Amino acid sequence: MLENWLRSSFSIFSKSLLQGRVPHSLIIAGNPNLGSARLAIECAKLYLCHNRREDHYCNSCKSCLMFNELETGSHPDFISLLSSTTDESDKGEDLSHSFRDLIVNMEGAFSPEEYLSTSGAKNNISRSVRVDGIRKLNEWVAEGSVFSHGKVAVISNAHTMLESASNALLKTFEEPPYDTMIILLTKAFEDLPPTLLSRAIKIQIPSVKLEDSLVYLKQRVVDDFDEQRAKIALALADGSPAGALQIYYAQQDKVAKELVQKLEAVISCCDRNLANIKENELLELLNSLSSFECAHILQKLVTELLKYKARCKPSELVLLAGVDLSALCRLPATHLFEAFNDLKFIRADGNLIPSRAPIALIKAWIEALKTKANLNKSF
Repeated sequence: MLENWLRSSFSIFSKSLLQGRVPHSLIIAGNPNLGSARLAIECAKLYLCHNRREDHYCNSCKSCLMFNELETGSHPDFISLLSSTTDESDKGEDLSHSFRDLIVNMEGAFSPEEYLSTSGAKNNISRSVRVDGIRKLNEWVAEGSVFSHGKVAVISNAHTMLESASNALLKTFEEPPYDTMIILLTKAFEDLPPTLLSRAIKIQIPSVKLEDSLVYLKQRVVDDFDEQRAKIALALADGSPAGALQIYYAQQDKVAKELVQKLEAVISCCDRNLANIKENELLELLNSLSSFECAHILQKLVTELLKYKARCKPSELVLLAGVDLSALCRLPATHLFEAFNDLKFIRADGNLIPSRAPIALIKAWIEALKTKANLNKSF
């Protein structure tokens, strides 16, 4: 069953079917943890239903029944091309009929509990949609369907497609067989080439209201619910309730808050001996995190500092709540913008360089931030 925030997006698709505008090429954009994979599966269920009634699937035909168990189910006329490593692609692990495989590839885990048990490890490995996978997908699309009621192919994390892969997809995406629908899942429309964007119906998953997100989290947190923790988790998850639940369970929101407090303590400390102690505490915390996690938290911090300087509402500054900002706020906005862009580089390329190198870059970033703050203190 779709979450409430996905229903309006599904309605766009179902109404197009009702009006006879069968979309053979569809692009769904949004934060992966908002459920774009689950929305794509729901669209496929409706498209492949043997007894579709107006804009509803029957939920009783052989095809529909196969979609009723997301965790263990699969469908012979449904396939996903997953973003993968070279090794995974060579082994043929990038093509799957499993609904679960698509969800895990997009969201990092099937459920918040699974994310906690795996520490979100899959998210820290660099994967992309590869040209060999596109070629295999094109071959599958050209084959006949098992149930003779159409086929659906979903490309996960389409924003990671290399140019060679998007070029290989173009002809199939532009002119798929009459009974086949191809769905691309991406973080943002602008991450895809215009040649693909111009050939598809586009659905943007809307952001979720804060109050709705808090209700979602409160209903699912078993122990005592902490609203402030939930707000930090939502900020770190870019507003995704499901992503925030993963962060809340893993207590990454607490780590983020601790990192901000330790960073402020390092930058504001004037006593050399005490500063060394605080720096060691900060470095110990940094070493317990991946470079991606560090850069992500620090990006959120810099964003909130810029909002603070722009006099945004205190309710929007959840990471800064209760933190002494006397040192961090000495940094001019120009320095903060530079710091943000540096973090984007570390976050994007962290998987492509040796494992400890990104942490070294973050340590250098913090040292530069400290120097700039102290320079502005003297004026």
